[in-house]
Amino acid sequence: GEATEMSITVQNKRGAGMVFYCTTAPGEDHRYVIGNVKAFASEAELDSESTYHGPEFEDLDDKLQEALDEYLAELGVGTEVCDFVDAAAADKEQREYIRWLKTARAFLE
Repeated sequence: GEATEMSITVQNKRGAGMVFYCTTAPGEDHRYVIGNVKAFASEAELDSESTYHGPEFEDLDDKLQEALDEYLAELGVGTEVCDFVDAAAADKEQREYIRWLKTARAFLE
């Protein structure tokens, strides 16, 4: 199937946290690829559009990459989540396509 972009936000009670910008990947073993990891200190910083989106994941130290990967796995991000995200994206695309067909037909009639 097609790859789907998704972001996973993890936040603590103080409003600080991290956003993992990922893409689903086909296959059995590793169903997602992390692109960037953003860290934020507050809700306001999270909502700010100008905030730095963090380094490219592949540029991080290997041990840090492994630790962040394991952290997401511990949170339950795995095959089932990625399958759900891909199915939801395909469903949304199908609904949007049907709506487009109806809109185009109505215009052309």
